[in-house]
Amino acid sequence: MDDVCGLLPFLNPEVPDQFYRLWLSLFLHAGILHCLVSVCFQMTILRDLEKLAGWLRISIIYILSGITGNLASAIFLPYRAEVGPAGSQFGILACLFVELFQSWQILARPWRAFFKLVGVVLFLFAFGMLPWIDNFAHISGFISGFFLSFSFLPYISFGRLDMYRKRCQIIVFLLVFLGLFAGLVVLFYVYPITCEWCEYLTCIPFTDKFCEKYDLNAHLH
Repeated sequence: MDDVCGLLPFLNPEVPDQFYRLWLSLFLHAGILHCLVSVCFQMTILRDLEKLAGWLRISIIYILSGITGNLASAIFLPYRAEVGPAGSQFGILACLFVELFQSWQILARPWRAFFKLVGVVLFLFAFGMLPWIDNFAHISGFISGFFLSFSFLPYISFGRLDMYRKRCQIIVFLLVFLGLFAGLVVLFYVYPITCEWCEYLTCIPFTDKFCEKYDLNAHLH
């Protein structure tokens, strides 16, 4: 198995321990088109958020969302080789929702902006039903990005009571994210699970052979 996996050798040849793949894969792409999509995303949405919140805050959200998304993929699709920052990108999309909620009181038409974001995210989740597009990374990255954004994005407070409420909110959402991440780590390393119906979240077999090459039911013997 060490020869098949490549990269750094295992500490124990019988036990795979390449946990660094959880973040290393965020910087790899499956081809030029995949890389161009990531670059376009970074030069538009990600750049604007970085100007708003600073590179450090956005980097934390981006990387932790991607790691959480990859961890969920490793649990529910354990035999799929995947690369790319899909979880990170959905975590950044969650930032847009949080920024909208934080600025809700000062926007002229907040509901209009909300439904626009919902439409974009629902379209991308629906697109994730196609083969070789990982909805587990999308969903987990979005959820973790949502929690992290409440914890790390700068906020506007309207009065002392609102300021205390948002400070408590930071602590609560950070603890929720840590609980989510710890739960995924336990499921991956200690109590691995098998979910038969979960495959329909990432590829719906519209025909008998639609998801055949995706080979969702492969098991390692």
